[in-house]
Amino acid sequence: MVRLPDGEDAPGVERAGRLVVQRDGGTLRVVLHGAVDLQVREADAPALWPHLDDPDLAVVLVDAADVTFLDSSGLSVVVRLVRDAAERAVPVHLEALSRPVEELLDQTGVRAWMDDLAESSPRRTER
Repeated sequence: MVRLPDGEDAPGVERAGRLVVQRDGGTLRVVLHGAVDLQVREADAPALWPHLDDPDLAVVLVDAADVTFLDSSGLSVVVRLVRDAAERAVPVHLEALSRPVEELLDQTGVRAWMDDLAESSPRRTER
């Protein structure tokens, strides 16, 4: 990835990826940007996992509208997020998906798996 001095990506070059975690009460928002790959999984995803253990977490929202590329490492972050949240009875909603993300989720069967998981997951009881 070529970065210009002011932090902008060079024209015609794939943008560096990022995973940004935002918390607002019981809502965890995960925003993915650019090329989501092994670098994003190793550098950014570790900040995500502790939030899933919070008993006050009620919902996870995923915004992947700005993703230009998603490889198997990036997909593994999404799969783990959905699986781990389901184990804790926390729903995950895909708010916005870029075309590359939609295509990969459909081609790999991950979207169907997510739908099946959501239907079969126990519902969180009030605390």
